[in-house]
Amino acid sequence: MDVSGNQKSTMIFPSVEHLDNLSNSLQSAFIRLSKDEALWQSDLNGALRHLTASVAQALDVARVGVWLSQEDEPSIDCVQQLLVPEGRFERGGKLQARDYPAYFRALVAGRVIDAADAINDYRTAEFASAYLIPNGIGAMLDATLHNAGRFCGVLCIEHVGSARLWSREEQNFATSAADLVSQLLMFHSLKDSERRYRTLFNAAGDAILTLKGGAIIDCNPLALTLFARSRDELMGTVRSDMSPPIQPNGQLSAPHLTAILKEIEDGTPAYFEWVFRRPNGAEWEAEISASSILTGSERVVMAIIRDVTERRQTERMRHQSALLLARRNGALLVVNRLASRLHGMTDVYQIAEETVRVLRMLQDVPCISFLRAQPDGETLQRIAVDGDGADILLVKDTEHIPLKGSLAGRAIAERRILVSGDIEHDERIVHEAKAGLVKRGVKSLVVLPLLFGEEPLGSIGLLFHEANVVFGDIEMETLNTVCQTVSLAMVNARHVQVLEHQAMHDSLTLLPNRAHLHREATRAIRQASERAQSVSLMLLDLDRFKEVNDTLGHHAGDMLIKLVGERLREALLVRDAMLARLGGDEFAILLRVTDSLAAANDVALEMVAALRRPFNVQGIAIELGGSIGVAIYPQHGDSSNALLRCADVAMYAAKSTVGNVSAYDAELDQHNPRRLAMITELGSAIVGNQLVLHFQPKLDLVSGAWSGSEALVRWVHPQLGLIPPGEFIQFAETSDLIRPLTLWVARRALEHMREWHERGLDLPVSINLSTRNLLDVTFPDSMAALLEEYGVPPHLLELEITETALIGDPNRAMSVVERLVEQGMRLSIDDFGTGYSSLAYLKRLPLHALKIDRSFVRDMLIDEQDAIIVRSTIGLAHSLGLQVVAEGVEDVHTLAALRDFGCDLAQGYVLSKPVSAEEAENRLRLPYIAAND
Repeated sequence: MDVSGNQKSTMIFPSVEHLDNLSNSLQSAFIRLSKDEALWQSDLNGALRHLTASVAQALDVARVGVWLSQEDEPSIDCVQQLLVPEGRFERGGKLQARDYPAYFRALVAGRVIDAADAINDYRTAEFASAYLIPNGIGAMLDATLHNAGRFCGVLCIEHVGSARLWSREEQNFATSAADLVSQLLMFHSLKDSERRYRTLFNAAGDAILTLKGGAIIDCNPLALTLFARSRDELMGTVRSDMSPPIQPNGQLSAPHLTAILKEIEDGTPAYFEWVFRRPNGAEWEAEISASSILTGSERVVMAIIRDVTERRQTERMRHQSALLLARRNGALLVVNRLASRLHGMTDVYQIAEETVRVLRMLQDVPCISFLRAQPDGETLQRIAVDGDGADILLVKDTEHIPLKGSLAGRAIAERRILVSGDIEHDERIVHEAKAGLVKRGVKSLVVLPLLFGEEPLGSIGLLFHEANVVFGDIEMETLNTVCQTVSLAMVNARHVQVLEHQAMHDSLTLLPNRAHLHREATRAIRQASERAQSVSLMLLDLDRFKEVNDTLGHHAGDMLIKLVGERLREALLVRDAMLARLGGDEFAILLRVTDSLAAANDVALEMVAALRRPFNVQGIAIELGGSIGVAIYPQHGDSSNALLRCADVAMYAAKSTVGNVSAYDAELDQHNPRRLAMITELGSAIVGNQLVLHFQPKLDLVSGAWSGSEALVRWVHPQLGLIPPGEFIQFAETSDLIRPLTLWVARRALEHMREWHERGLDLPVSINLSTRNLLDVTFPDSMAALLEEYGVPPHLLELEITETALIGDPNRAMSVVERLVEQGMRLSIDDFGTGYSSLAYLKRLPLHALKIDRSFVRDMLIDEQDAIIVRSTIGLAHSLGLQVVAEGVEDVHTLAALRDFGCDLAQGYVLSKPVSAEEAENRLRLPYIAAND
């Protein structure tokens, strides 16, 4: 039975003479191919290209491909396919076993599938309609690939045209070529393994030596470092001076090592410890794991050597510590108590005071002094003293003590505890410091260095009135533990302070953030309540900041925000106030003590006046201004959140108030009447034509010509004025108004497009669709009716959807999208890269283009990660046959970079702001440069 519905092809049977000639020809072709050095000298991709071309020529076929199986799924992927008629190679197809079970069973069961009539052969008929017939393939000769006896792929030979009987000689040639492919795969896999081995060998974290006959024949770079020798010095016979004469176990090094190597060479792996010696005489301890391995026909010894000197020292210290614990349990209990008390402390003065107090309990010390390293890196300052003479030391020695020339500085430099048993005659101490100590009756001094890595943190001095004080091992170990404990506490305190500062401050202005504001306001309210005082909280919103941001760009906007923060902070220096940045162009001012609401209003007016003085940004004098809402405790609220909400309400009222300052008024607070008005009046605005369309042109970066525009809706409110879409679209999307709003936009866009067409201007226009539009099964019919009504070609109308619009009900949304595209409209993805499932839907969607979100484009010249995302997105889109549109292009440098990246289209303020339909038409009729002028 013919499964394809086509008639059976005529089968051509070759003559005996033809078969003899074919056999000789194929045999010669295979011999040439197997001896071809190009197969083994090039990379795997080049070798497979060469082989498939040779097979195609020998068998006179139009298509030859190599498909490899996947370990994690029953499928095969095309890694190389030659298309002879087109003269090109391609890759990337996939066949799943579940889709073509008969074909996969045949592959696993035998070496070759000789489908003379592939369309009707039971083994290949499964993909006749999907693959064979569209590509005109009449016969297939597939030879399986194997690795270690297991199926790993197939060499697929495809004859384009009528059915073809594959001779035994051709089948043998195919299986031989398949075996050659298997060998190539194994050869290149071994080459990769060898490269990986050499990489691991050189990058190993342990030293590795390869020995043959007792001589070193190879080593990795770390071995040169550990042995402190050059490669030439290390290669050859193992030198006797590489080890001390006697090992710690009492055995002679040379004969003992020879015996160990002999056992390893005889096949017995060994794991042992050894002491080596460097050329400078320094000894180091090692753990060695060694075994013999066969490399080719030679047996060598592979030894992995790990430097365990520090570990052994640590182990010995731990052993000693265990003994000390048994002997001085009481002392360590005090140290543990110190660690417990220091844990969680963030004040270094508090840490210092607790440390000197506990040390006096631990040691019978007359006086203890705690010094902290100063930021200059050259001095120490005494911050805590306990014991005899403490008051005198604190009063007379608060000046900075130099690191250079002091015993504390030497202890820090040498990273160890130093003991001076006779201060008066100790040459390590400079005369000035010596005289001061002797004058106070100090005869012995013990200095404990406080360090974090290479960084000096300070020191602790134990001062004694008797000479030649001696500390045993137990005491020294305990003091070392104290050093580590206190150092860790100081570092942790600093880290906590840094993290707390980052968590509580704005990264741009370094001002306190919202969380810090609420914490400080809560504390101020609590104190005000106890003292029967008032607290004021103000919310400041900058005027015209968006215009500056849109005109000069976000970098200039950031500079302006920093200047605003500095000016407001200066204006508040004389007051008990805190300035915070809440985000964007919003600031908050907390007056911890306020006499009255009138006094708070006066401060607010001073802040507004300060903002009205011009700011210099990039050489431009910018006049801003601001609106401030004032709320006061306890009249307007009893918590920071309540005061901030009231200040927010008052701030909106301040925007329409002379002086731009307004105190909270309960009559104004109706949950933001502006927003409530939008919700209730938007429906009437759509019907009453209070909406207007603006158009933002798009530029073709290749040709430099205008390529269309995007339609953007605005609301001309009779009382509130021009309202941007960001303030009312959200209400439409959460109600039933989104459908009439979208259709209104589409109707007006088509109306303008028809007018432009009548005046000779035919350029595409894009409109935005909402998630709710994609869930409306009647929406495609409505769009079709509008296109017919206005007579605009469907391909000139482009529909922009966001990635997240498909997530709620993807199947239903996909159905609506497909119907819209079937009607001829083009589809693009808006804000690409900000959604959740971009790649999952890209290959399913009938897209024409995708738009890179402005958040990536804006900073791509200063943020390498954003630049990588933009370049990768362009490459991904082009590989899928899609155009790329960059949004939010604000300067010519970004525009040039996008052109260099291969981006197709761009839109943004550097090209044109959204303008009226009339102005957009005028711009689109002129070349870009003229239009831009």
